[in-house]
Amino acid sequence: MELQLFGINHKTSKVSERERFIINDTNQILLASHLKKIFNDDIESFFGISTCNRTELYFVGKKHISKSVLIETLRVLKIKNISDESFYILSGHDALVHMSKVASGIDSQVLGEQEIFGQFKSAFKKARDIGILGRDLIFLCEKVIEISKKARTQTKIGLNPLSVSGLALKLVKNIFENPQDQNVLVVGAGSLAQNVIKRLYDKGIDKIKSVNRSIKKIKLNDSYEIFSSSLESLHDELEHTDIVIASSITELPIIGKGAIENALRIRKNKPMLLIDLGVPRNIEEEIKNIEQAYLFSIDDIEKITQENFGQRSIEAEKAVNIIALEAQAALDG
Repeated sequence: MELQLFGINHKTSKVSERERFIINDTNQILLASHLKKIFNDDIESFFGISTCNRTELYFVGKKHISKSVLIETLRVLKIKNISDESFYILSGHDALVHMSKVASGIDSQVLGEQEIFGQFKSAFKKARDIGILGRDLIFLCEKVIEISKKARTQTKIGLNPLSVSGLALKLVKNIFENPQDQNVLVVGAGSLAQNVIKRLYDKGIDKIKSVNRSIKKIKLNDSYEIFSSSLESLHDELEHTDIVIASSITELPIIGKGAIENALRIRKNKPMLLIDLGVPRNIEEEIKNIEQAYLFSIDDIEKITQENFGQRSIEAEKAVNIIALEAQAALDG
């Protein structure tokens, strides 16, 4: 038995492929039942993670069965039309190194970003809570968290880090000379959406509204809080919005081309900036064809110049060395 993984990420696939392969709480339970039925004791346990950058499945199992597990995973989740070249498969030391690079932010679109560490821990905790993790995988995941902390604290990989929410803010500031004068609508109320709102507010941008599936209070401090309205109000809110930042969990786009065309007509064609941080996407790609609508996907905003990238690249090399040594020690122990 050994640690193995497979997945797709921003390096191997476009967002149009990544949004087809999503592991969530519901299908992870379905997948656990199916893999147990097919592979019996050849798999000790597994869990998956999906972020805007990647979907990966980690498991401890009999050697050299990754390809078979991948095929069964795609079959039971009814995932098609993703090129075989988009997937990578790793095992043993390479797998543990990769997981640690992911959790520490070294393998992210935004080199050194911090959000992925929390996302990894959250995915691990959820899998543990629903009872699909075995002893060996729990041990290895705890090692990943320990190694990732060491890689970040013993290097400057997080030097002035830009997160996904930070990149969204940077794009807003690049496009608008006075972003504090713009009306902002944040779609979603999860951790990423709340990080976006906090970053906007910290930079003096406070004309912010939120829409979400359920009404939710987002409190930033004692003097500033937002109550998200329901998705039923989305079309009305678009009519008064200059900047839309979407990060909701959804299987289908929430904002369609017709809704933006209607909003622009009422706005007398005053331009709108739309930033889609969702995977699957929250905003229909066809909106890019509308002259007064400027739509950026998660892959688009990656191309924004990253501050201190050179220095963080040097620190990343140091972090990779730490990870490789610690991963070997963990497996030897």
